[in-house]
Formats: sequence, C-alpha cells, structure tokens
Amino acid sequence: MNTPDWKALRQEFPTLRNWIYLDSARKSIPPRCQALAMEAYTRDVYENAGADAWAATNVAETRALLAEVLGAKPGELAFTRNTTDGLNIAAHGFELKPGDNIVLTDMEHMANVWVWKHWEAKGVEIRHARNRGGRLPLEAFRERIDGRTRVVSTAYVTYGNGCRVDLPELGALCRSRGIRLVVDGVQGAGILAAPLSALNADVVAIGGHKGLFGLTGSGIVYCREDLVDELKTSFVRPPEAANAPRAKAHAISQFDYVRTAHRFEAGNPNFLGIRVLRAGAEFLRSIGLQQIENRVRDLTSACLRLLDAAGLETRTPAEWRERAQIVNVVVPDAAGLMDRLREKHRVVVNVKDDALRLSVSFCNTKEDIEKAVSAIRAEMSHRTAAAA
Repeated sequence: MNTPDWKALRQEFPTLRNWIYLDSARKSIPPRCQALAMEAYTRDVYENAGADAWAATNVAETRALLAEVLGAKPGELAFTRNTTDGLNIAAHGFELKPGDNIVLTDMEHMANVWVWKHWEAKGVEIRHARNRGGRLPLEAFRERIDGRTRVVSTAYVTYGNGCRVDLPELGALCRSRGIRLVVDGVQGAGILAAPLSALNADVVAIGGHKGLFGLTGSGIVYCREDLVDELKTSFVRPPEAANAPRAKAHAISQFDYVRTAHRFEAGNPNFLGIRVLRAGAEFLRSIGLQQIENRVRDLTSACLRLLDAAGLETRTPAEWRERAQIVNVVVPDAAGLMDRLREKHRVVVNVKDDALRLSVSFCNTKEDIEKAVSAIRAEMSHRTAAAA
C-alpha cells in the first residue's frame, strides 16, 4: 500500500492557504473536486437541458460507488437530506408498544434525542446509558438494557469529546437480544475504515457534509438488507410481496423502491447534492479509507501529545480504538477563546459541551496542530496575565 502524497492532497483544499482549519467535525472544507462537480452540473443544465445532470443513471451509479467505498450493498443505501433525516426514518420505523424502552446515551447530539421523543407520549420509556469518564463501554449499555428494550441508538463517534463506541461489540449484544441498533454515523464515515456491513448495526445515518465531502442538505442512510422490508415509512408505500410484479420507472431508476432501501426516498432526489457526493466518494476511493484513518490517527495522536506537553487538559480517550478525528480541550471561557483564535490567529475550531473542540482531516498537518496549540497557550497566558 503506497503512502499518499499528503502535501499534494493538501493543495486540493484552497481554504488551507489562508486558514488553519480544525473544524471538520462541523463541516468539511470543500476539495476542488466539489467545485468541479457543481460546475459540471450547471454546465450540463445550461448546455444540454439537464440530460446528464438530472439522469437517474447518475443516482444509481453514485449509490453503487458509495456502497463500494463504505462497505455496503447498493440496495442498503438511501439518499437523505442529512443525518437527522436518516435517524428520523429509523425513529418512526419500528413497532413499539407501551412498556417498551429505547436506550440512548448521555453523550448524544440533540438530533439523536429529539427524533425519539415522540415515543414517550405512546408509553415508551427513553433511557440513557451513562458515560464512564467520557467513554461508553459495553457495560454502560448493558446496565440499561432489559427484556423490554427494543432499540439502542448511539453515535459511532460522539460529537463532543470524540469518544468512539465499539459498535461490533454492541451490535453483537443487541442481536443476541433481538434489539435494533441505530447509529448516528456522521462523525465516522469517510474517516474510519471499517465497512458499514461490519459494524453490526441495523441502521446508520450519515450526513454528507463532513467526512464524505458532500454538500449540506445531502446524506445517506444505511439499512441492513434483511431489515429493509420491515421498517415502516410514513411517506412511501410499504414494500410489495416478494413475488409481486415490480412496477419500474426505469431499469436502474432511483424510483424502484420496492424491496431495497430506496423505498425510504420520496420525490425528486437532490441531483446536485448526489453529484457532489459522487465526486467526494471518488476522491476518498483514490486515497483509501485505511490510509485516511491512519493519517487521522497519527495527527490526533500528535495533538494529544502536544496538549499534554502544554499542560492542557483533554477528555478525549488516548487509545485510538476509543476515538477518531476529534480532540477536545478543557479551558475556561471556551467560546471566547474560539473567537480569539479565529480573529487573531486564523485558527478555526469549535466549542462543544463547554470545551474547545479540535477536529482534524487528512489534509491537515502536524504544523497546523502545533500552531493551534501554540495559539491556545498564548491566548490563555494573556488571559492569566490580564487577570493578575
């Protein structure tokens, strides 16, 4: 396996000429291929009246490519508007009864809380697995699961401190008890190399605007093949019987919902968003997800070492198997520090759970991280001196 030319790949991200961008967990900065895809779409509409831009074949080919890159079958992927859209499909897709319960975690993004809240009015209890020092080990889930648990839903990688959940282990536990596992996968897709099919999850929702290098308003949801027919959808007809005649709009149309995850799609697809997702998937495939994961591992490990040397506290797990691209830093007035880093140092980070959040991509360098940590130290020193 040849090591990618990271310096050359960095040149594909014009934003990095002017900024140290460590906020990929919020939105990825666009590589050039994203702009080229949008230009090609617009040019085709202008010159060919959308013959290619609005072609159903492009939707099918993009689905197949994403399935190849992410490790799934094309029939297991549906296009969505964002992560919440995919979670919402799952949150309304199961038959639950009064007295049943759903287990979430106390580290979820609110998107994976509110989509489940409607069940409370129907007598279904929502429980929360409690983190152990910023981690979510299997035992945290096991202690909240009982004989009436029907669904467990968790982030693959938590949005705050970047804790990674061992999904294969959790999925095995859920399968052994007949529980459905629904995953917010947006912080892992395009960053971690494990195939979707190996995660032991039933449904994985992924927004397109982070590791997949898509546009906001685009995304995918993975649904395990043997579960596709079981999920209810309020906006698309139920699947037909296995032996029923199949009405098709086109031989490989996005409208052939009958017995694949495509049935979770309604109406016109986001042709532009899907075209950009295709460009992002081609870009990821050209690099290799394992190479990307290795690069992100090395950069975040360097970040943790630099923070430790600077005497700065983090709640991000040290072991790679327990984290991904996110490293948080516990500082006073995190929001004020975030603003100063941007305004004075051209360093873009974020704040989550009252801590500074740094999130890296393969296009970053160790120098980016060194400059960011140096800027954090400088701003904190100024604050300390001013308070003295």
